[in-house]
Amino acid sequence: MPPEANASHGRMLVLSAGCLWSLGGVFIKLLELHPLTIVFYRSFFASLFFLFFVGPAGCRLTPALLVSIMSYTAAISAFVWANKLTTAANAIVLQYTAPIFVFVFAMLWFRESVSKRNLKTLLAGMVGIAIIFGSSRASADFWGVSIAVLSGLLFAIYMTNLRFVQKIAPASLTFVNNLACWLTLFPVVRTDLALSLDQALTLATMGVVQLGIPYFLFSKGLEKISLQEASLIVLIEPVLNPIWVALTVGELPSKATLVGGSVILLGLALQYFPRPARGSNPVA
Repeated sequence: MPPEANASHGRMLVLSAGCLWSLGGVFIKLLELHPLTIVFYRSFFASLFFLFFVGPAGCRLTPALLVSIMSYTAAISAFVWANKLTTAANAIVLQYTAPIFVFVFAMLWFRESVSKRNLKTLLAGMVGIAIIFGSSRASADFWGVSIAVLSGLLFAIYMTNLRFVQKIAPASLTFVNNLACWLTLFPVVRTDLALSLDQALTLATMGVVQLGIPYFLFSKGLEKISLQEASLIVLIEPVLNPIWVALTVGELPSKATLVGGSVILLGLALQYFPRPARGSNPVA
């Protein structure tokens, strides 16, 4: 596959991951369960699904894999908890402070420079996020906001650490992360595991479609594009998440959310809008 086609394929994988992740707010708002119970079952069903795609070799526990497991478990737990403590828009927007941390980590750990184009897209994304957060900070619950920001930091650690676990097949990594997640949480939630049939079906769908598959797609996409670019593409999630919640639960996004989301989308559009080659004349 030509390099540009390979990169385009990677972008589509990451974009698909962001779109599927954006469904999380809907599921979380619909489920009247303890946040960690949701995290437990979501990872439980995701691990069951990916069990069918794991090779016989398995994974050897390394420091990088341990960081992946810990950051993954902590990030998704913090995000679900934040959704229960504050609005879906606040939780997802504040989680997307992650690209800021990703750019810092990429510079510190990998000595990567930030291109002007990536920096402009990042700044547009952060302006959009600031607009959304700025309008709701007075009413946002302190702990919900704090945990949402923490989830952004943890998600950035997880994304950055993917560079160190590239030798592990994405399906195997997704399986191990989710297996370790629900095993870790079991002692905490063992008394809160009762489910209705509807809740079980919702959690199964959530585990496979909203959690497992997008993390797999994101890992595959990161094999083809840079960490910086991937962290920008998934900014589509904080745009779509409040929209899905508004359509299904009735939790309407504010005007600031709509304006901020538009700024984020504009930044992404500028990132990928084709520029004329040097020396060529634009078509009239």
